Amino acid sequence: MAEKEATVFILDLGASMGKAHSGRSESDLDWSMRYVWDKITDIVSANRKTLCVGVVGLRTDGTSNKLQDEDGYDNISVLQELGPMTMTSLKTLQSSIKPSKTFSGDAISAIVVAIDMIDTFTKKLKWNRKIVMITDAQSGIDPDDIGDIAHKINDSNISLTVLGVDFDDPEYGFKEEDKSSTKTENEKTLKALADQCTGGVFASIVEAIDEIDTPRVKQVKPYKSYDGTLVLGDPEKFPSALCINVERYFKTHLARPIAASTVVLKSEQGGTQSTQTLEEEPMDGVEFSAVKQARTYKVNAPDAPGGKKDVEFESLAKGYEYGRTAVHISESEHNITKLETIKSFSIVGFIPWNKYEPFLSMGEVCVTHAKKFDEKSELAMSSLVWGLNELESYAVARLVTKEGKDPILVLLAPGLEPELECLYDIPLPFAEDVRSYKFPPLDKVITVTGQTLTTHRLLPTDDLAEAMGEYVDAMDLDSYGMNAEDEPAEFAPFDETYNPIIHRINNAVKHRAVHPDKPIEDIPSVLLRYANPPQDLIDRVQDRIEDLIKEADVKKVPPKAKGRRNREAIKPISGLDVDALLGEDSKGQITPENAVPDFKRAMATSEEITDIQNAAKQMGEIIESLVTDSFGDSKYAQAVECIGVMREELINMEEPEMYNNFVRELKKSLLSGALGGDRRDFWFKLRWSRLGLIEQSQSDVSKVTAEEAEEDRATMSTILDIKARLEDLESVIGQCVILTDEPEEEPECLLKKEDSGVTQKKEGNPSSTEPTMDGATLDDAYTLSPEEEFDEMGNYRDAAPFDHLKAQDLSDEDAPFCPWRVVKSYPDCYTGKANRPRVRIFFDDVLNCRDWNFFYIRDTRDPKKAHLLVPTRQVQNFLAFINTRLGTELCVPKGPPGRVFYLRFPGCGPFRPRYLLHHKRSSPSEALTAAATSSGYDIEDPHTWPEDEEASKEALKALRSEAETRLQANMALLRRDPNERTKLSAEKRFEKRKEQRKRELQSMLGYLELKDGVVEKESDVVFFCVDVELIEVSPNPISEIGIAVLDMQRVGQQSPGKRGQNWWSLIEAHHIRIKEYAGLTNYRFVHGCPGEFQFGESTFNPGSEAHDAIRAIVKPFLDKERRIVLAGHDLNQDVKYLSHIGFDLKHETQRIGTVDSQVLYQVWIESDIARSLATVLDELGFEYSYLHNAGNDAVHTLRAAIGVAFAATEPATTNEPSLATELASATEQASPV
Repeated sequence: MAEKEATVFILDLGASMGKAHSGRSESDLDWSMRYVWDKITDIVSANRKTLCVGVVGLRTDGTSNKLQDEDGYDNISVLQELGPMTMTSLKTLQSSIKPSKTFSGDAISAIVVAIDMIDTFTKKLKWNRKIVMITDAQSGIDPDDIGDIAHKINDSNISLTVLGVDFDDPEYGFKEEDKSSTKTENEKTLKALADQCTGGVFASIVEAIDEIDTPRVKQVKPYKSYDGTLVLGDPEKFPSALCINVERYFKTHLARPIAASTVVLKSEQGGTQSTQTLEEEPMDGVEFSAVKQARTYKVNAPDAPGGKKDVEFESLAKGYEYGRTAVHISESEHNITKLETIKSFSIVGFIPWNKYEPFLSMGEVCVTHAKKFDEKSELAMSSLVWGLNELESYAVARLVTKEGKDPILVLLAPGLEPELECLYDIPLPFAEDVRSYKFPPLDKVITVTGQTLTTHRLLPTDDLAEAMGEYVDAMDLDSYGMNAEDEPAEFAPFDETYNPIIHRINNAVKHRAVHPDKPIEDIPSVLLRYANPPQDLIDRVQDRIEDLIKEADVKKVPPKAKGRRNREAIKPISGLDVDALLGEDSKGQITPENAVPDFKRAMATSEEITDIQNAAKQMGEIIESLVTDSFGDSKYAQAVECIGVMREELINMEEPEMYNNFVRELKKSLLSGALGGDRRDFWFKLRWSRLGLIEQSQSDVSKVTAEEAEEDRATMSTILDIKARLEDLESVIGQCVILTDEPEEEPECLLKKEDSGVTQKKEGNPSSTEPTMDGATLDDAYTLSPEEEFDEMGNYRDAAPFDHLKAQDLSDEDAPFCPWRVVKSYPDCYTGKANRPRVRIFFDDVLNCRDWNFFYIRDTRDPKKAHLLVPTRQVQNFLAFINTRLGTELCVPKGPPGRVFYLRFPGCGPFRPRYLLHHKRSSPSEALTAAATSSGYDIEDPHTWPEDEEASKEALKALRSEAETRLQANMALLRRDPNERTKLSAEKRFEKRKEQRKRELQSMLGYLELKDGVVEKESDVVFFCVDVELIEVSPNPISEIGIAVLDMQRVGQQSPGKRGQNWWSLIEAHHIRIKEYAGLTNYRFVHGCPGEFQFGESTFNPGSEAHDAIRAIVKPFLDKERRIVLAGHDLNQDVKYLSHIGFDLKHETQRIGTVDSQVLYQVWIESDIARSLATVLDELGFEYSYLHNAGNDAVHTLRAAIGVAFAATEPATTNEPSLATELASATEQASPV
């Protein structure tokens, strides 16, 4: 049972304690309380009710003690009665500790009060009793009766400690200057009292405070790990066998820092608190509650609600993994997996000291000694210990600490100490625990022929060995330290080497408990004492270090050279021409099969500039052949890898112009179609991989500036963005758009002036005359000539349609409008640098250049805000007006940037532009318009515009979904500030793509409900993975379609296993082969294997029915309104292929998102280069066969997507954070796109 302890602290709170002395910045009271708080927090953290604390205040403003009615006990108050200390009482005590305004109070009387408190509380029971006084001895003290008081202290077995503020302490080396006579006399009185007390201590508190930082090792109660017999031989068979009754205890045991518990913070009064008592007392309106974890088990049950039912833990069975299956062993037979053992400790053999390898020691050390009060066992143990010591041997024993426990082997070493003869034991490894690695010897070199060399360039010389020995001897720490007698001693004895982690946490918790609002103090120097070797020792052995460097011929490794073309080629020591001996006459030759290693080797062995040029030329030809022979983008990744290596090597060789010339020629070939047709998509891959021209910032000798490189990228982007622009245009007008090689004489995509719709024609399909949704009609694009601009009255013709409107009238549904601030920002956002100054003049005076009809529309998000608009036709006519005067060709931008010029509101009801006023160009610009002045509407102030009562929230909810979608899209364009439209640099575009890829991986983790490698809850999505195979010859028809489906509801709570492999059996696979091309197999560019579907039976469908076959697979999920996620490897390519057979994959599956295993892999390995499916599977460690079969590829792609998601959440092997942590942080900081 732990000892009981009662401690009373007497704290001097006099006015003199509130001042700072001896050059300290804090008051004497605050400085002294460091020691008191340290002691009290230790008691609180111990959480023992037998550790009791009382606090008495000396020289307080009031008087509160049991003896206050007697003389001499004034200004003494009991701040806390003797009893257990909790965090609540600690907080209460803190508020009482502050300097008083009095100088009166007798320290001797305070000791008498403390004695009375202890006697009353402890009575005559067994307690450790202590009184600790903290005072500066600046008040009067009555020295009478100190002998009687000392006698009473000794009779009560009380330990008295007097710690004085700035008391003289010759032993510690402290003496206060200019000390008052009162304090001098009081020190003598208190010292006399302490000397008369048994075990009394009188010291300066500076010594106690200085020792606070020294950690105090917690005393641990002994714990028996074994209590039984130690035997040598079998006592049942051999009566003479050795049998000793022993007890086994831990000698070393890993100490761990205090752990933090999970609690729930309940605050009813809005307060906050950072600590908690274990009794869970409410503190300042805050209450903590422990968190209890519960676990439920579910199994699939089709008849149960939700398809699952709960099962009890007792009904579960265990299965052991055996290959790719699980072997079930019931609980009744579970004992067959156990080794039946009985409690025993038996010696099985002995081994000499010099035969034991130290690396075999594993685990914690225990000490075994004879059982107490058993003389026979003590004698036998002594004999065994002395015998092992004299024979210089260890014993090996088998130990089972409890029945049914696993047996262990331990090594027993004799221990001889004063009054203790024992055996120290440490666990030994079994054969399965040993890891054997072979390393070459350090004292000899063995050649391939078996010859042993003791002198070699890789072996140390005698001088080097001697220098190293002298250095090691000089760095010896065995006698570097100093003991109390200033004699050499061990530098870092283990009992003074403290665990900095444990004590740092303890100090932080103690400080925060007392001072919750103050910052944590710095780490005490005593914890960092042995963090680095002593600097004076390093300075002392500097000469030895220099000798060692000289003998070892240590040289600084030079930085990597930027240019290597003039360096001498590396030659073998023998001087022989190895290439000639091996018959290698193809020096400098680069083969397509091994292009990257060959090119690197050629660069490393190049001696002349012609060697570099020849190697670069060969690599360029290989790259062009890869692009030319690539079926689709099958060889793009290899070509990009070759270009990357070529770029890096030529930068190192300081030949950036070779690479830049190659890139320029490659670009010309891509644009001209010389590399096997339209290969412009390959340039996009180069841009994504950042393999453009080498700039001066990347190579000092490059002639390409950053501006020239950006201009080159922008020019290429304009050319290559046509396909993306066409897709955007199709999304705008809602119809298919095709390009022809030559313009038609009368394009059918334009209407006559009197037509009312847009007609666009695609070959083989009937033309459409339906009005478009967002695109411009001919009336929109029709621009009046200068002669037709005005009517007979001199008014603008384009204003005539609005003459009948009055303020607040709604516009026509199909009328297009342009935001007024877009018109004002036209020069900055839609003109080039050359024309911008010329055009700006017109826009600065835009109100005086022509008439305008102004409309407005209230913002659906904030009705107090409104947007000003003008008819699109008036904007176009204004641009034509400028063109006639400047000879420019200003127009409304094409593609997505031009959408904001054509805002229509069909079906939007009251949410349409409303007429505001008509402005005439004759009006002064300062007043904007006379109409504005007369109407009271200020164009610059939306608050003056009419209110729209009809445009309510109820009306907004009543809109059809397509109308509401269009309205919100228009509002987004209206809210956008056109002046914020900037062109992204190549670096920003690269970072943007990188963030997009990271978001895709984050979405995948969300679909799997995966966080930190753990599936948090069941997912309800359906993964629909697609792969398409084409015939490799023109016209490249589709020959195979593979589909893999994983319904996460079927997965339920099934464990994913390693990287999701336990889910593979739940993947539903389909392989659709097009009947017309069933007899064709690819072999030129890829090894096709359409007949090797590994996950079921292939189905054969005519090409005209392929889309129906896909719909049949996805239909059950659509009927149940399941959330579908599309998956693929380079998914966009497969989507495009399926569109050729009339199946819009993204639209018809109603997918909620897409995941691309190629993109996920790029994020996982932090690479910008796209890799093949085989590479991804190899990196994940997944087995595969017969790739380029669409069905197999679909299954493996889905496996890869899931596997990468799990791999990305696996803990990092270094100190760097895992990728999942980075993603979570990036997701929290990323703004919505």
